[in-house]
Amino acid sequence: MRRYEVALVLSPQQSDEEQAGSIEKVKSFITERGGEILDEEDWGIRELAYPIKKNTHGRYYFIHFKADPQTAYDLNTHLRLMRTFLRYMIVRRDEE
Repeated sequence: MRRYEVALVLSPQQSDEEQAGSIEKVKSFITERGGEILDEEDWGIRELAYPIKKNTHGRYYFIHFKADPQTAYDLNTHLRLMRTFLRYMIVRRDEE
């Protein structure tokens, strides 16, 4: 299995429950496919470099996980279909 990091930017206009539910869906998607959550980071609400969907701020959340490449590919497709995030990005991490 390889190490990955998914960076999520959520709309600050969503309630805390909606944000937590969206994050939980991503984590369960990873674990249901045999992945392992290693770490999570919540950077809170920060100013965006440019407006996205009329939002000037977003909540940044990072999930570090181990999974096979197919799971990471499927997660990318799943995030695209969810449409609850302003932006997302999955990157492969170097083995530490």
